[in-house]
Amino acid sequence: MTIVLVILAMSRLEAALKGSRVSLERLVVYGALISIVALGVLIRLMPLKWGIYLDEFDPYIQYKGAQYVVENGFDAWYTWYDPTRWAPWGVDQSTAGLPGVPFAGAVAYLILNFLGLNIPLFDVVVFFPVFAGGLMILLGYLLGKELVNRGVGLLTALVLAIDVTAIQRTSLGFFDTESVGMVGMLVALIFFLKSMKRRTIPYAIISGLGLALMALSWRGYLYTINFLALYVVLMILIGKWSRAMTTSFAIVSSITLFTVAVTPSYGYSILISPYTIGAYVAIFVCLIRALTEEIRDQEKRLRVSIGIIIGVMAIAGVLVFAGFFGDITGKFLSIVDPFSRVGGEVRTVGEQLPSIWVHFFQTYRSLVVLAPLGVLYAMRRLSGKGLFMALFAITSLYGAGSFVRLLIFVAPALAVVSGYALSSILDTVRPVLKHEIDRKSKASLLSKSYGIFTIALLAGAMLPMVIDSPGIRSADRPAMIVSASTGANREIPDWIEAIAWIRDNVPEDAVIGCWWDYGYWINVMANKSVIDDNATINGTQIALVAKAFLNNESVSLEIFKQLNVSYVVVYEPFTIVSTSPLLGLPPWYITGDFEKSTAMMVWAGYNSSEYIASVPINLGGSYVNYPLPAGAKAANTTLYQLLFYPYREAYNSTLGIKITAPEHYKLVFISPSNGWVMVYKINYPSTA
Repeated sequence: MTIVLVILAMSRLEAALKGSRVSLERLVVYGALISIVALGVLIRLMPLKWGIYLDEFDPYIQYKGAQYVVENGFDAWYTWYDPTRWAPWGVDQSTAGLPGVPFAGAVAYLILNFLGLNIPLFDVVVFFPVFAGGLMILLGYLLGKELVNRGVGLLTALVLAIDVTAIQRTSLGFFDTESVGMVGMLVALIFFLKSMKRRTIPYAIISGLGLALMALSWRGYLYTINFLALYVVLMILIGKWSRAMTTSFAIVSSITLFTVAVTPSYGYSILISPYTIGAYVAIFVCLIRALTEEIRDQEKRLRVSIGIIIGVMAIAGVLVFAGFFGDITGKFLSIVDPFSRVGGEVRTVGEQLPSIWVHFFQTYRSLVVLAPLGVLYAMRRLSGKGLFMALFAITSLYGAGSFVRLLIFVAPALAVVSGYALSSILDTVRPVLKHEIDRKSKASLLSKSYGIFTIALLAGAMLPMVIDSPGIRSADRPAMIVSASTGANREIPDWIEAIAWIRDNVPEDAVIGCWWDYGYWINVMANKSVIDDNATINGTQIALVAKAFLNNESVSLEIFKQLNVSYVVVYEPFTIVSTSPLLGLPPWYITGDFEKSTAMMVWAGYNSSEYIASVPINLGGSYVNYPLPAGAKAANTTLYQLLFYPYREAYNSTLGIKITAPEHYKLVFISPSNGWVMVYKINYPSTA
């Protein structure tokens, strides 16, 4: 009955719109788009019920940058030296960080104040990612529409609205690189495609500015510029060269590379490097193809062009891998070569680990099945847009498979190629549904009922992705600092209590020692100097901190004194299994400092078997082998002395694990809610 009423209502609406410039189709599309954008925004606002907070860790340093710019001016960024980070050395912020996100937050704040809306800067940057997420959804629609049609545009918008990675990176409080960078990327792709059809120079400039914005905000721009370079080269190899494409790519890459060169955190050295050489190869190849236009014979022109292009690419490849332009290192090497996985940072930072392939199936459901079909359809056509879609899907999946943080590229790529597959299938069955029998078409062999069944099957396959979206579930949680860094769907105030105590009770000139994960929180919210933070820019100091935590007091005191540390903060979300005597176990499914000590061992070059061993524990009537600080070196390890200090008696009497009490570290604060965050004051001996 409801369906009949909807059909009748639409029929009347269509009749009313006859003669109007606004078609029913456009009205439905725009109505659906508005609904999708609204859905995406509402999902991203779900953490609001726990209050207005920045999420995760990196957004705190982005907020500090925006605050500095608002108070001192945009030009002050380029001379900003921050002595409170990576103490005692400090940080040249202009070279350590990118200005795009702080500048965007500052601009938004200043515009709102100019309009008479006196909203605190903190609130502006907390809500900024939600606005960026809505804009990203809208741009996803435009990308899908540009590549295929409005229907695929709506599908792309819907996927971006509910995609778990897109939500996580543009949710309330996630004021970080992707919230600005993805907007810049989508603008760059949309207007690059437009520039090859019409208004080449104006659209190419907009595309270049979009990619420049991405570069100012996120080093992920390297994917986009190299993707476009590879696309241009392949277009020439399949005989799809055009002057518009050459002009457009030259403008886009020039604007981007100039922006990168004048940004202190990149510098001129990146202009000639293995990371950007692909852009130069693409431009050079375009010029070669333009010169071959003088050859009148089309086949000869193609042979000469392909021969020279392959030669240029081979030479460039040899020079890159020979290190002529410098070495590809760290996380960038792990993307190009997933088997390398070199460097402690790549092995111990969660967002830089390889993706688990089951994630793709759990998140994208039917799109994973449709995407390969879409790639096949696109490659079969070998048109400019077909190659763009196929290449976008393949390269984004490869990058995300190597580096979990790049999963955000996958959502628009899969949506577009899957939508293209769906569109192609519907084009096949449409003649049957309309009874347009064509003997030359294989579709004429299908029955009308089979066509309806095909559409129903595809629609049904899409339904679980919307109803059971992991993105929606992941959005329904408080900021990490509210849940005490657990990711739990409830308020756990231990870290908020600890930050407030440090801010109000620790001397202003004090230097805090901690593992890097909490550096931004302590530095920005407690306004105290820290010896390391989430930027992980000083591997030598990280290794030194790891050695301090994993050695006895004499070694740790020597290192901490070298770094001027006066207080040490440790964190572990203990699960209390006994109150008499008091016994808490490190949970392992939530990573506190005990679990992270295995990462510290990677940095320090130590063997985990010397620190952690499995101990049989009676839990609920059955014995479980539980990893605990029972290795040969554990008893006198500084980190374990600090973490397990409140439980040492129970560990000794109940579990037979001896942990000595610290002699020169005095417990001055333990979070009252659960005792998960502890602050120790160092009392240095005269000889330390």
